[in-house]
This record gives sequence, structure tokens and C-alpha cells, in this order.
Amino acid sequence: MFVGKGAVREMANEIDKVVRDIDQITQSRIDRVADKIDSELNSCGRELTNAATTLSQIKPLMDRLVAQVGQNAPDHVQVLVSSIAQEVVAKASGASGNIEEVQRNIKDVDKLTDEIDTLTDEIDKLTNKIDEITDKYQK
Repeated sequence: MFVGKGAVREMANEIDKVVRDIDQITQSRIDRVADKIDSELNSCGRELTNAATTLSQIKPLMDRLVAQVGQNAPDHVQVLVSSIAQEVVAKASGASGNIEEVQRNIKDVDKLTDEIDTLTDEIDKLTNKIDEITDKYQK
């Protein structure tokens, strides 16, 4: 079956339109979403750092409280305050561990968004090759 030059040119133009649509989706929309994810992750990371800083201030405050109460308080009050202070510090320490884990997860997700960027770049290269091929038949 023979196809005329005009039909080939028309088909190449249609392929070019599809390739441009693919380019638009991968390069613009997917990259934009990946950038938004990165931005949100950075914001989360900053907030987690602030939370970790706040949590790290709990132990010194509790130590001061125990020291202040312990000076003149009866033994049973000293024991109670000390016990509660230890629990609070343990909870703060546990929360700090959770924050560290989330910060590691953020780094992992950041690597994945970088991988998305790499993949969209690969798609862009392939669509450029298709475009070069169709250009040959549009002349």
C-alpha cells in the first residue's frame, strides 16, 4: 500500500501534536507537582526542626523544676515531682525520635521527587527524538 506525501505529512503533524501534549504533561505539570511536593517537604522539615528544638528544651526545664521543688519539699513531693518529670522527659525524648524518623522520611521522598524529575527529563529526550523523526517526513 502506497501512502502519499501529504498523508505522511498529516500523520507526522498529528504525531507531533501528541508528542507536544506528552511534553506538556511531563515537563510542565508533573515537574510542577514535584516542585510543590519539594516545597511542602521543606516546610515540613522546618516545622519539625522547630518542634525538635522545643522538645530539647523540656529536659532542662524539668531539671530546674525538680531542683526547685526538691530543695524544701517533703520527700513524697520530691519523689512525685521527680517521677512526673522523668515521664515528661521520656515522652519528649520519644517524640524527638519520631521527629527524626519523619525527617529521614522527608529526605527519602525528596529523593523520589528528584527521580521523578530525572524520569520526565528522559521522557523529554524521547519525545524530542520522535519530533526529529516526524520532522523528516514533514518536509
